[in-house]
Amino acid sequence: MYRYSSNITFLYYNNLLYGSYFMENILGLPMVMDQGFAKIYQVNKTSFIGIVKLSKEVTYKGNTLVSLNTNNVQKEYKRISKLDVFNLSEIQHIAQIPLDSFFFKDKEGHEFEIEEFLSEKDKKTY
Repeated sequence: MYRYSSNITFLYYNNLLYGSYFMENILGLPMVMDQGFAKIYQVNKTSFIGIVKLSKEVTYKGNTLVSLNTNNVQKEYKRISKLDVFNLSEIQHIAQIPLDSFFFKDKEGHEFEIEEFLSEKDKKTY
């Protein structure tokens, strides 16, 4: 049995309006909660990304990666590559997992990965 029923990964933004734009227009996620200083976006049934307004402006140093699974990494790459993202990598194949993925950042430095698991076992698990 699972210990936890869901997860929320929180990212902190200097500009919450930009964070909302990125979640809604780049990642295409629906907002499910708006607390004013924080908003929560739904990735799937039990996975969420929360964004929070920083109380004072800071320079983002980065150490969090939000990784989103898809069943068509080529299609997502084509879509994301036309949008306002930064440091977009090429699609990389990681044979030992196996998966295909690509990485990018938003303008505040948060790191994102879009990945597609290639084994049937992993596709069912993730």
